[in-house]
Amino acid sequence: MAVQARHTDVTATVTLWVTREAGGDLQQSVETVLRDVAGVDAVTIRDVTDVQPRATDIQVTAVVDVAVAAPADDEQVVRKTLADGFGVMGVDRVETAA
Repeated sequence: MAVQARHTDVTATVTLWVTREAGGDLQQSVETVLRDVAGVDAVTIRDVTDVQPRATDIQVTAVVDVAVAAPADDEQVVRKTLADGFGVMGVDRVETAA
C-alpha cells in the first residue's frame, strides 16, 4: 500500500529569483515560481520583504502561505520541498498552521 503525504498549510519566508520578462506583477511572478515547485498546491503571498533587481532577473524575499504535500510534523521535508523548486534560493522560516 502506498503512503500519500497529506497537504500541510505552512507560512514560509522564501528567497527566489523571478525573471524580468515574466508577465504580470511581482507577486504574480513569485506565485508562479512557487506553484511550479513539485508538491506545492496553493500559494498566497502575504508580504514582499525585499527586492534586489539584477541584470536579467529579480531576487525577491517574500512571506508566503503554501499548501505542501508533506507531513505537518516534519519541517525539514517541507523546507526541502520548497527549496528544491527551480529559482528558489532559500527557505528561511517555516511555520505550520495549527
